[in-house]
Amino acid sequence: MSVRDNSYGIGDLQGRMLEILKYLDRICSENDLTYMAAFGTCLGAIRHQGFIPWDDDLDVYMPRHDYEKLWEIWKDVSSDPKYVLCRTGREKNYRHRVMQVVDTTTTFINRRCVNEDIEHGVYIDIMPLDGAAPNKLSLMIQDYHAVIFSVYNIQIEPEFHGNKMMSFGTRFLLKAVKNPERRYKLWTQAQKKMTKYDSRTSARYLDLHNYFKLISKPMPAEWFKPVRVPFEDMEICIPEGYDKYLSMVYGDYMQLPPVEKRVTIHNTVKIDLDKPYTDYKGVFYLADQ
Repeated sequence: MSVRDNSYGIGDLQGRMLEILKYLDRICSENDLTYMAAFGTCLGAIRHQGFIPWDDDLDVYMPRHDYEKLWEIWKDVSSDPKYVLCRTGREKNYRHRVMQVVDTTTTFINRRCVNEDIEHGVYIDIMPLDGAAPNKLSLMIQDYHAVIFSVYNIQIEPEFHGNKMMSFGTRFLLKAVKNPERRYKLWTQAQKKMTKYDSRTSARYLDLHNYFKLISKPMPAEWFKPVRVPFEDMEICIPEGYDKYLSMVYGDYMQLPPVEKRVTIHNTVKIDLDKPYTDYKGVFYLADQ
């Protein structure tokens, strides 16, 4: 069933993302993995019982242990070849810090990725929740490693929404280390250090992949017990402590934003829900190669 249409014209896109979420929900259920809706997806579940009407994004959390297990078992448990689990590594850079489940029968080309030979389909984001360090000093060290990971993993200047210090710092770090193999070693080393606190036993979680909203803000692990709620024509998992989580992220989250802020977030060069991204290679991505 397609998500209802709306005045923003993105109902069909939301429908494709919902199909991916249904697929992930089934795989997690069959393999005893925990996921929960995050950010606007969680907010949409509570405020709209589905997508935020103008949202072109779908985010879920997984505790780090489940996140890594999903990566390990995906090829063995995924039965539909059109869905692939993607993650930046030595060979491919998705210009993104987290894993994505991508529908390879579609096209969704982000401007930041036009020079990359990757899967450019409609996707949903899977973000890890890491165990938080036990004290302020170790938290600062953990945050430092998270920044190093993010800069050398994504390898482009993130959008810091006017934060000139963060923009300058990112540009400086990228200019300081230009060799791709050296960057790979730096971010993989940083990832090991920032994820050393076991998400299965930690009393607090950190989202180390979002610079402004949650980095340096440990959250009680008890918030993140999954509960199921209605979302469009299915039920999805959200954090049991969604009220505290959403209040921390958005403040008065039940209040609709001003009309001028009800906008999509992705900067895309091409969207096609009927054709695979490979049809546009050399046209909308890798055009100069």
